[in-house]
This record gives sequence, C-alpha cells and structure tokens, in this order.
Amino acid sequence: MKKLMVNPPVKLKTSLKLAGLLTLVALSFVFAMFQGGFVSWFLFYSFLPFAIYSTILFIYPVNQFDIERTLKKRETRAGDRVEVTILISRKNRFPLFFLLVEEKLPAQLERTMPGKNKTLVFPWLKKSFSLHYTLENLPRGEHFFEGIRVKTGDFLGLFEKEVMFDLPERLLVYPVYSELSYKQLDHLFGQGQAGITNRLQREQSIVSGVRDYQPGDQLSWINWKATAKKNDIMTKEFEEAKSHDIFLVLDESPSKQFEAMVSYAASFVHSIHKKGIQFGFYRTSLSGEVLPVRGGELQKKKIFYSLAKAEPTASVPVNSFFERNVLGAVAPNASLVIITSNLSRKTVEAAGRSKTGQSITILFVKNNSLSKEEKTAREFAKASGIIVKYIEEGILEGGISEVVAQ
Repeated sequence: MKKLMVNPPVKLKTSLKLAGLLTLVALSFVFAMFQGGFVSWFLFYSFLPFAIYSTILFIYPVNQFDIERTLKKRETRAGDRVEVTILISRKNRFPLFFLLVEEKLPAQLERTMPGKNKTLVFPWLKKSFSLHYTLENLPRGEHFFEGIRVKTGDFLGLFEKEVMFDLPERLLVYPVYSELSYKQLDHLFGQGQAGITNRLQREQSIVSGVRDYQPGDQLSWINWKATAKKNDIMTKEFEEAKSHDIFLVLDESPSKQFEAMVSYAASFVHSIHKKGIQFGFYRTSLSGEVLPVRGGELQKKKIFYSLAKAEPTASVPVNSFFERNVLGAVAPNASLVIITSNLSRKTVEAAGRSKTGQSITILFVKNNSLSKEEKTAREFAKASGIIVKYIEEGILEGGISEVVAQ
C-alpha cells in the first residue's frame, strides 16, 4: 500500500518556486531579445535546460514508483543477521539526479544500528534498481517495519519531491538458546521432587497400555502393531506419563540479568521439549494470560513467541504470582519452575504458602556470588521443601553458558 504525504504549506511554497522559475526564464529571454549578442543568448540557452528539467520534475509522479522490501528471513534468533533488499521500479526513464531512500526502521533497531536506514543512489535513466543492506546482531523482540521514504530533487535545489510508501513488515527475533545436557537437567532436579530423571528415561519405563497419538509424542513411542490393527496411529502409555509435566514462570521484574534469564528459559524449554515433556508458561507482567500445559512443536513456538516479546516491565515482584489466580491454571501434578534474578525470603514464603502437591523449583540467575540475604532465603527454601538452584551466567562467543551451583 502506498501513501503520499502531502503538506499544504510545502505545496504552496513549491508552487511559488515554480512561478519564480518561470518568471526568471521569461526575464532571461526578454533580456536576450533586447540585449542581443552571443553572451546574453548563451546565458539563456545554458539556463533553459535546467529550467525545463526543474519544471518537469515539478509534475513528475514520484508517488507512482513501485517499491518492494524483501527480508531474507522473517524469523531468526538474537545475534543473527538478516539481509534486506529494496527493489525500486518506475514506468519511464526520466533522468533522476539523485534519490534518497530512507527505511523507517523499528525503534529498537534504529537505536542499535544507526546509519543503516538511509541510502543515497544516482539512478539517472534506470527504470529499476535494487538496494541491499544487512541488519546485524539483531536484538530479541518483535520488530515492525513501517515504510520507506523516497526523496529526490533538481540540479538547482529549487524543488524536492518526497513520498512515503507504507510497507508493513514484521521481523520476529527469538531469544538465543543452547542445548542443556542431560547432566544439567538432572542436576536442576537432582533432589527427585520434580521427577524429571525418570521422565528423561521414559523409553525404559514400564508400558501400561496404548492410546491415540497426541501432538508432541516421539516417534519411538509409536506402537506399530496396535497402529496396524486399528489403522490409526497409537502410542505407548507409560506408568508415569501423567505425573511429570512442568509449568514455567518467567519473572519480568526489572533486572540486569533479564536477557540471560530469557535465554535460559528458551534453552530450558527447547531441551525439555526434545525429551518429550509437556510444559506450560507464564510471564509475570501479563494480566492473566496463561499458556496451559501442552506438548508438541506448536506449544514450543507459542512459548518462544512469548519469550521474544518479554520485557522487564513487571510492576509487581515475582512473589505476587502466588497471590493471583494463575496457580489455578497450573495442573496439580505439574512441577512449578520459576526463573528469577530476585531471590528473597518473601518469595520463598509465598511459594511455601501456595505449595500443594506439586514440587517448586526456583532457578536463580545471577552474575556474582550470593548475598547474605539470598543465602538465608535459599536455606529457608530448603527447609520448606522448595528447590533453589543458583545459575551463574557467563557470556561466551556463540551464546550463554550456565554453571549450575548448589
């Protein structure tokens, strides 16, 4: 969709400039007629082409350009690069001295990549041409492109034509994530309350029956004999299959470690999804929007989309999560996992008051050693049957590495 921005005062000023230009041409002609001689006619004929060009440019339909923007990828990960191509075409070969193409980048990209949005080209007689630029080290988030501004002018600097083309586009940048090893996951739930160890070894569990296939079931769980008999995909039913789901909560309180928390949450979801575990998700800045426990690739995409939009804007601490009605949406058999960088006794006490049958694990992300208050809160949690794991994040080339400490 194209949109021409028309400013009435600017249009009036341009019209006055045109009138002045035509008056100047008329005066130079009159001067040559009355003065005569080579010099006066030379000045008139030398000035005439510029005047004609400026006059034609005044009525030239710049708003009829065809402009397309192409992103090589519309979904990517934080830190990656995306190549952008802008194709500009027109219906005639009217010579254009210059063309200033300005991309209206999303605010976050414009702050992190200044100077990427403007390009000066000299098309002259070309009917079509393309521009290329690269967005590098992309920040996490959902970025919306607005449009492209095109500006041109004449040799004398009297006239400028400017048009804004609406070209909406969305670029989704997921958080960077890594593969958490079995040892890391096992260490997180090493006390056995979350029961994840048996879940990771699900294929060695006792098969109690068969059931219909559900999204998220692994290929190795398919019972081929039952599938052949019923002519429908049937999967194995395990004894502990209904008791080890996970509900993940991300604390969106302002924090310097927020990006590390989001990356760790993405790594956690990616890893447990590969193990066939079902999971739900909640962000503390949301007002009641809960992703209930589900399995499959679609659930993972929903959570990654939510993580891409996460911002440290929660106005209430994470312990208020337990005081809301969100826990009602958590399955009673699901293990509750909270990722936060603010560990206090109030948080542990709130978790303890709401604790029913499910286990609660707090993953505490911090880039330095624990304070006295945080150590006290961890000991209090241990006495209350709540697992607290200290995640020390270190920035390495290619992603984030976590050192899980007790």
